[in-house]
Amino acid sequence: MDKIADLITADQVLQWIIIAALIAYFIYKEYPEFKRRVSSGVTKEQTEEAHDADTDKRLAAIEKRLDRIDEKLQADYISLGTLQREENRDKLLFKESLEEREIIMRALLGVIGGLQELGANGPTKDAQSEIMDYLAKRAHAPSED
Repeated sequence: MDKIADLITADQVLQWIIIAALIAYFIYKEYPEFKRRVSSGVTKEQTEEAHDADTDKRLAAIEKRLDRIDEKLQADYISLGTLQREENRDKLLFKESLEEREIIMRALLGVIGGLQELGANGPTKDAQSEIMDYLAKRAHAPSED
């Protein structure tokens, strides 16, 4: 035994143990796949073809999801266009409404002025004063645009 110990060092024994452990680990990891291929008769090309087919299925599923997303985006763009048109119409109606209110206010002041010329001074003076105060406040109020 001493002769063997003289020929082999502790480092060499350690290296052989590491190599044996790596071989055992490799066999442990690869043996099930090797056994499956040998027992089923599946070649590496067939395995790659099956993998390619699986990849194709996944890509097809992704394409379907992308198509659905694209359809939803198109519907959303149409909805946004409709909302923008309605907003523009509402802005126009609001502008026209402001013009109508201004005309009504001027007419009301004219009616009050006419009533005052005919001698109706009590409530007409108060109404005229309130309208003028309101218009003064609105003229100096910040714009809400």
